Amino acid sequence: MTELHARLDLLDGALPASLVGASAGLSRRRFALLTLTRGDGTAGIGEASPLPGYSPDSIDEACDELRRLIDEPVHVDPLGTPFELLSSALAGHSLQAPSARFALETALLDWLGHTRGEPVHRILAGEVDCVPIPVADLVLETDPARWPEAVDAMRATGAADLKLKIGLDLSRELAALATVRKAHPNIRLRLDGNGRVPLDVLRPHVSSLEALELEILEEPVPRRDWPDALELPLPFALDETLRDREYAERLLQSGNVRAAVLKPTVLGGFRASLEIAELAGSFGADCLVSHTFDGPVARAAGAELALALQSGLAAGLGTHPALDVWPAHRIDAVRGRSIATHDSPGLGLHFEEAPDA
Repeated sequence: MTELHARLDLLDGALPASLVGASAGLSRRRFALLTLTRGDGTAGIGEASPLPGYSPDSIDEACDELRRLIDEPVHVDPLGTPFELLSSALAGHSLQAPSARFALETALLDWLGHTRGEPVHRILAGEVDCVPIPVADLVLETDPARWPEAVDAMRATGAADLKLKIGLDLSRELAALATVRKAHPNIRLRLDGNGRVPLDVLRPHVSSLEALELEILEEPVPRRDWPDALELPLPFALDETLRDREYAERLLQSGNVRAAVLKPTVLGGFRASLEIAELAGSFGADCLVSHTFDGPVARAAGAELALALQSGLAAGLGTHPALDVWPAHRIDAVRGRSIATHDSPGLGLHFEEAPDA
């Protein structure tokens, strides 16, 4: 067995621009960086960054749990399979906060990658051909009247997959989206309601939504409305609902769910995300990996997971304001608006200066 010693660093910074959706109005972002180091100096890093207003846990809860690792080293068998390594580590350290579990799993896989000289996606998926995964951009403009202009500008820089948040004024939002679709008939478009559109509001707009030829419609309705909403001819995707595995499975069994949106920091890490991806696939649903305005460690981890899963949908791992809280960095898997295989060990993440500097 190998003994890994933990260190925890905190980052806190003002956001340079506003966020959208459940975290609209958030002015600062806090992150916890977990580093696991073996006696020979080989290290792996993970990140806990629960999103206020969205995540089921808080940064304080995650840090309280992760600090216990400082006094209780993590024991792992580097010769075991990746999932044996993760299982044994979590069995020895009971972490309840999903973001804390994600941080520990990420640090362990990054360390294992550096130990074996392999990228995380290859450790997870083996020697398989990985095709590039496109990256979807999030439109951060909150005023629907300005969506056409914002999309024009993003399209001019090469954006082909776009996501917009809806639910504050559906009629006005759909009018703007009709303009967007007319101007850009070939763009892949997805919408996210964060559960803010009651079924009786959604139902009268089904024809307008169908006309948009959406790729997916994420979590438009509140939890109580899901069973009836799935009778509508729309390409639904589950996001927040995935936290309740039993309820999500009941919805997936309908066969009317197009995709599962995997956010590892909310679901509790790699193993939980892979289990949900397998569950979704068993009912004919695809999956995609997305962020919760995380930092670069979580983004790099998401890119490795996306490569391992090889989904046919674009990953929701585009740039966003919270990344600017961190030092300048490079993620080898992220190449513009594409996620591609690489040979760098671990997460393939490189900082120009240490995140705790």
